[in-house]
Formats: sequence, structure tokens, C-alpha cells
Amino acid sequence: MNRTNAALVSFGLLAACLVGLAPTPVSAQPPRCDAPRVLLVVDKSSSMLGALPAGGTKWDAATTAVGELTAAYESTVDFGLMVFPFPDRCEPGQITMDVGPHPAADVFTALGTPPPTGGSYTPMAQTLDGIASYAPLLDPEIANHVILITDGWQWCDPYDASTRFTPVDAVTRLASLGVTVHIVGFGAAVDALTLNRAAVAAGTALPGCDAAASSPSDPNHCYQQANDLVELRAVLSAIARDITDETCDGLDNDCDGLIDEGFDVDADGYTVCGTDPSNPGTTHLSLADCNDADAAVHPGAEDVCDGADNNCDGSIDPGCECFEGADRPCGMEVGACELGIQLCTGGVWAECTGGVMPAATDPCDGIDNDCDGPADEDADCGAGMVCIDGACEPSEPTTPFDPVEPPPELTPTDPGASVSDGNCSCSTPGAPGSPSPLPVALALGLVGVALVRMRRGA
Repeated sequence: MNRTNAALVSFGLLAACLVGLAPTPVSAQPPRCDAPRVLLVVDKSSSMLGALPAGGTKWDAATTAVGELTAAYESTVDFGLMVFPFPDRCEPGQITMDVGPHPAADVFTALGTPPPTGGSYTPMAQTLDGIASYAPLLDPEIANHVILITDGWQWCDPYDASTRFTPVDAVTRLASLGVTVHIVGFGAAVDALTLNRAAVAAGTALPGCDAAASSPSDPNHCYQQANDLVELRAVLSAIARDITDETCDGLDNDCDGLIDEGFDVDADGYTVCGTDPSNPGTTHLSLADCNDADAAVHPGAEDVCDGADNNCDGSIDPGCECFEGADRPCGMEVGACELGIQLCTGGVWAECTGGVMPAATDPCDGIDNDCDGPADEDADCGAGMVCIDGACEPSEPTTPFDPVEPPPELTPTDPGASVSDGNCSCSTPGAPGSPSPLPVALALGLVGVALVRMRRGA
């Protein structure tokens, strides 16, 4: 073997070794059916660090259940992930993993670190509104879903009671765009009334539910309630089965290569589902009565604002602002103000009644009557008075009185003072112009010496 051939053999052996040592590339996901797109929207507020009765935190349980869900359905569902708030406090959520064919391990990475121990709140509505402009969930040819997992109320600091039901409005907007929202309340501190209404607005309400239930412990929720890891696993699995089961929507939901299989013509002759021979590719929903137990519910009935599909057209309360007979708190709880109640009448919210609204003025009484934060800031106590600690007190003069006083009279004991006996004016010692006291004393002394000498005959 010559040197050249030996070199080629050596190179070949080295290449084979390198190929054997190189990591095996991960094969790309094969082309598949019209896989439903599911954006997991996970609450990452500080309250998710709360402990569960069986141990661990709600955040631990959520990450475990979400990871198991994506592992079980990664071959048939395109998952994405959104956490909120992001990065903290009350910032709207952010998509940390785009919707697509991902291995379950990607989800754990996208979930990131646990939430902070304090200061992160629950901007549900702002987060859901952000999804309305997310293009991957707006393709009408694909089944688009959102699974919202939250443990609290719509809440930012300071809490504004008037925003309590804004998540319902956000879900309604997503439904109008063809995005189906599945609501999961996790733990005993959720706002059950808001989540019930949101599930109804999304069209994912559980059969026979009570949309007016207001406590997480109430039975018959319209949303999915989970209180521990076991229940959260079951809830997410049920939602995933619902999403991937074959439904009458013109899509291959279960990825078996068939579209809308298993549906047939009902006893009334309506096409329950399937293809119209005269118009291939179209599907038809049954026009049959969707609630035989209620005589007022049937195709062609008037759709009133009651949280039900009265005319069996697949939509609930279109154009309604609220459910007939529902109520919600209104107003504010600042200063002297107290919350009132708004009632739903004719599908719209009536005026706020029963509360204490801001006063037009803020009198001097130590109370924030106009409900703007400070008390008595504009109180009028009248001329010469000022409001101090809730009482009108005399005010200090704005310009201090400074009378011009004559100089004090000088007395004979004051150095430099002049005295008068009425006939002449003399100056006290030290007065300007008076003779020095030393020469006067010397003169008097000399006079005394002369008188002594005269008496002695000197």
C-alpha cells in the first residue's frame, strides 16, 4: 500500500469515528394533519407561589401538569406558551414560545423561573387582548384554542373594581375572531363569577352549569375548577381530548387522515355533518333543537341576553353587554366613597346605584368626600380661617404688624443722656461736649489745698 492510499484509508477511518461520535440529529416533526393550535396562557403572579394542601406550590403543580400535557399531545397539537404578567407587576403577558410543533422540554424552558414572592399581579384582560393580534392564532383554516390557567382575580395595583369583568370582554373579542378560550381556575382564591361568565362567552361552558355561581366552592361551574395537581391534570386532559376529538368543523381534529368522520344524517333529515355532494369541502351543522328540555330554545327563537344559545345557531348572546338579571359592583372604595351595584337590564348595564359617589366639594371635616385621595384639600372655611386637621381655625395674618415706635426716653443714668432743670441744660459724664471729669476733679483738689494753707497762714 503506497503512502497515498494509506492516507486515504486513515482519513476514512477518522471520518467514520467522527461520525460515530457526533450526536444524532433530532429529526424534524413529520408533516401532519391540520393540527389544532393551542396557546397555553399561564398565570405567573406572585400568588402562584401559594402552597397547596397536598404540598408544593401552585406554580410547581402548574409546570408539572403543563409539561405532562404537552408530552402527551406533542404529536397531534401545536402548542405555544404565554406567561403573565411579563416581566413582572402588571405588565401584559408575553409569548415565550410560539405556537408550533415543540417537544415537551421546550415548554419547561419557556415557563422560566418561578414568579417573584411579591409585586406581580394578574392582568388577565390585558393579556387576553394581546392575543387578538397574534397572527398564528388567527388562521380561519385551523382550529385555534387558548387554555387560560389562573389562580386569582383581574387585579392590578391599586385594585379597580370597575375592571373586574374585563376578562369576559376580552374572551368575547377572541371568540369573535374564531379563537376558542378554555378557562381553568386553579385554587380556592379565583374569581368564580368572572370565570363562569368568561366560559359562557367563550362557548366552552360545561353542560348544566350555573353562570351566576360566585364562589370557587360552588357546584356546577361553567369553567374548569382544579384545586390540586391531580385535578389540574384531569382538567387539562379533558380539554385536550375535547380539542382533538373529531368534531363537525371541516378539520381533521384527531389527525387520522379523515375529516368529520362518524357524523351522519339525523332523524329529521338534517345533515349533522359531512360533505355536501353539490358543494364538496363544506360541512353543515344540524338545525335540530339544541335543548329539548326548554320549549323557548329552538332554531328561529329570539336570542335574548340570558347566557344561552336560544336560537341554536352556535353563538351565545351576540351583541349583549351582559346577562339579563346579572349584577356587578360599581363605583369606587376611596375615601368616603363606597361600591354600589349595577344591574343588567335588556342586555346592557344600568346606572350604578346603592353606593356612595364622590361629592362635588370637600368640606373641612377630615374626610376625603370627593374621593380623590387627600382630605380637605379644597375646603373653604371663609375669610380669616383655614382648615387644619378637619376643623376651621383662625389663620395667621399674611403681613405682620410692625408699628413705628419712638425711641425710649433717656434717663440721667444712661451714658450720653442729657438732663435739664428748666434753667440750664447739663450733660452727664460721657455726654458729647461735656468736660472731662478728671480735670474737674484736679481743679477742685487744688482749691481745697489753697483753703487749707490760708487757714494755717501759709
